[in-house]
Amino acid sequence: MAKVTVDGVEVEVPAGTSVLRAAKQAGADVPVFCYHPGLTIPANCRMCLVDIEKAPKPLPACYTEVADGMVVRTKTDKIKATQAAVLEFILLNHPVDCPVCDQAGECVLQEHYITYSAKPSRLDTEKVGKPKAKILGPTVILDAERCIVCTRCVRFCEEISKTNELTVESRGEHSEITTPDGVELNNPYSLNVVDICPVGALTSRDFRFQKRVWFLDQKDSVCTGCARGCSVRVDSHKNKVDRIVPRYNPDVNNYWMCDDGRKSLHTRRDKALTLGVVPGPNDSTREAPALDGLRAIAGWLKESQDGVGIALSASLTNEDAYTWARLAKGLNAKVYLLKRVGWQGDAILRSADRDANDAGVRAILTALTPGFGDAKQLVADAESLDTLIIVDNEIAAGDALVEAISDIANVAVLTDLAGALSNAATVVVPLTQLAAREGTLVNFAGWVQRLGAPLKPSVTTVTPHAAAANLAHAVLGHGDRPVAFDFSEKSRSSELFDSLATAVPDFAGLSYAALADHGRGLPKDGVLAPARAHVNGTPEWEPDPVSPTYRRPFHLRRGA
Repeated sequence: MAKVTVDGVEVEVPAGTSVLRAAKQAGADVPVFCYHPGLTIPANCRMCLVDIEKAPKPLPACYTEVADGMVVRTKTDKIKATQAAVLEFILLNHPVDCPVCDQAGECVLQEHYITYSAKPSRLDTEKVGKPKAKILGPTVILDAERCIVCTRCVRFCEEISKTNELTVESRGEHSEITTPDGVELNNPYSLNVVDICPVGALTSRDFRFQKRVWFLDQKDSVCTGCARGCSVRVDSHKNKVDRIVPRYNPDVNNYWMCDDGRKSLHTRRDKALTLGVVPGPNDSTREAPALDGLRAIAGWLKESQDGVGIALSASLTNEDAYTWARLAKGLNAKVYLLKRVGWQGDAILRSADRDANDAGVRAILTALTPGFGDAKQLVADAESLDTLIIVDNEIAAGDALVEAISDIANVAVLTDLAGALSNAATVVVPLTQLAAREGTLVNFAGWVQRLGAPLKPSVTTVTPHAAAANLAHAVLGHGDRPVAFDFSEKSRSSELFDSLATAVPDFAGLSYAALADHGRGLPKDGVLAPARAHVNGTPEWEPDPVSPTYRRPFHLRRGA
């Protein structure tokens, strides 16, 4: 350990710690542009220069390592003059297009200018022009004139995606980020370069000119695109999701997420069901809200004592799976776990398993309904079933499965997206879209996280656990089936999770409150995984000090 004094504050940090991190632990604000904790350190922007006692000149805090007894000063007149000079050089040819720039409201260059310079330009010649709205690939557009050549994007493509599509051309004030001839920025993680760009140079073709960031409501959540379960932040406005960006979690996805996870908002946002289908007169069907569909299903269950099957998606939340498993146990129904269609995984983040909660749902079913089957077993059992309820339609609906369920007299599908299974169903119950549900998920490594609900649900839909509670109390709460349940349609996710943590051994010791922020691992051998110290300055926690996707935007932090 090394004792370092920063602006009169002494801190003790591990040997090899950068002066930048030591300064942050001491509460000193050292500005940076090129530095990113998930990438190598080029120290090329020179914004983080600090005075170190006995050093002949200012040194970059991001690159310089601490030494025992080191004395650092970050606010001397020399450093203030240096910071203002660096900003003047960076802004020399920068366009003054803040009113039309997508980065406005969360631009680090704006913040640093106000904080460390706020001086008018002394340039008396024409600015050097660079390409505007240059398409780099299917997802990203470059405004090269705004670029400050911090090389974060270049390093990302070299070190994280390892696709090397970006490079720096020319020298001096003519330096420009670009792609080599015949190459385009097109990899599964391309939009991360937009996240880490500290200015408005790299913009998403999807989000560009769509919304000012100060209108966006932010909610921490989890990506449900695959079994990785990346921590994300969902930005929405007027009950509509506008973008999804990664949220730092050292136990899951670090600083990144794949492009497919972001694109999932379009399917969920634009194709979500608000009305279901119930039988009408003369073998016809009609559109109906969720409650009508649940009444039809309850009627089937009251009449059918045997031959009931409940098929659950491996992407349901733990709370949804718990309530449906409890219902299935009360009905003495056969239970099946259905999977999504897989995709191509990789060694970075993408898991080949597309199901967001296979580990959690399996643990719950193993504890409450042992002996559950899979899709093949469901096909084999179809002839013996009179009623089948499928919860979540986003599963591998092969021809054999669709044909099998078409032979079952009563088939109900609860889903927020139409598909092959819901098209073959007698009753379709519209589920509340995923962005309006709370709950918890377990990724393939056993890490448990909370799913946020940034949107308000449609009044014609129902959450999966509320649907289970409705059927439980309608069918099993009276008469010859007086089964008692400790949950209702109004039960909160926190209450349901704490109940399942008591009933399911794999979750023993966990609580909903303990999952705040970055989650916790499933207990191993009865012992909870230690929670990381997510505090600035500790070795375990180092959020990106620049990119707005990992912190609150400028206007929110200033109380505007």
